[in-house]
Amino acid sequence: MTGDHVAVRTAGVAGLMRAEITKLLTLPSVWTTVSLSWAVTLLLRLVDLPGSVLVHTQAGFLVLGVLAAVQEHDRGGQIRATLLAMPRRLPLALAKAVALTLVVAPAAVFVAMTAGEAVDVGGAGYLVLAAVAGWGVGMLLRNGVGAAGTVLGGYLVGVPLVRARLPDVAGWLPEAPLFSPAAVVWALVAFGVAAVVFRLRDA
Repeated sequence: MTGDHVAVRTAGVAGLMRAEITKLLTLPSVWTTVSLSWAVTLLLRLVDLPGSVLVHTQAGFLVLGVLAAVQEHDRGGQIRATLLAMPRRLPLALAKAVALTLVVAPAAVFVAMTAGEAVDVGGAGYLVLAAVAGWGVGMLLRNGVGAAGTVLGGYLVGVPLVRARLPDVAGWLPEAPLFSPAAVVWALVAFGVAAVVFRLRDA
């Protein structure tokens, strides 16, 4: 591959990343969700709940991931225009997930600091992973309400219930605010399955 080809490909990747980041930053629901997540975190910190505030705040980041995934499907089929510009779906899915991570990471750090967990960067990392998991479910279901209900029910109800009743499998479950191997695996599985399904099915 010549230097010119490498430069063209690099420029193409950079342009794709810029486009995906711009989409997220210009999406009002992203800013609204981040603002509400921060406000709820501050409120919960003030009432001094026992345990980590991020156990509750993670809901906002799960929903944020869902919104990032479904926005192009909800806005008049914008995903078709995106696929015309970038027909290679697996690189596109990866670019979307990376863009989400880059956009969410500063917000996650800020929210974790508000929660009083500035030293524990694992809290911020967990929130980023929660957003990626939400993105994966959103890409799979392509329906905001259904995907949000699924991830919120799974993380806030299903996981604690399984952990309480089946303690032997607790190590395989994500637990806020821990940046654990389980949290990483859940996010990667959600992304991987979503990327493969996105590659195989129609827009």
